[in-house]
Amino acid sequence: MHTQWIEQRTVQRVSLREGLVLSLDDYNELVIARPMRLTLPAIGSHPSEEVLIDPARVSAQERPLLDLAGAVCTRAWCDDEGALHLGFSRGHCIDVDPDSHETAWELYGKRHGYMACLPHGRVRVVRHDLVDDETDGAAN
Repeated sequence: MHTQWIEQRTVQRVSLREGLVLSLDDYNELVIARPMRLTLPAIGSHPSEEVLIDPARVSAQERPLLDLAGAVCTRAWCDDEGALHLGFSRGHCIDVDPDSHETAWELYGKRHGYMACLPHGRVRVVRHDLVDDETDGAAN
């Protein structure tokens, strides 16, 4: 399990370019390129609902569902198979499964590094904000 560094970061902007792009504070950007499950919170008498959205083909009716600007990412992790799981302060959840042929999601962090779910669920992580054990040991 890999925990993302975007936990407790606020979504500043949501856009649709080459997928669903969530721009978060502290120079972080998450790009979701494959179909995702968006769980909408219960509101009043309306129960929680799960909607399947393809970021490459978002309809006019689906666009308002993606208004996450101002929400805080309260949970962000990917499992051993590469599926991404996000939770937000307003009760929304996003789940993205890996794809057999394409990159499902990518996370860029200016202060942290890069993380992506490549084809077949292979997760690639490049971190430049963590001390490498070998480098740390050699410095002492």
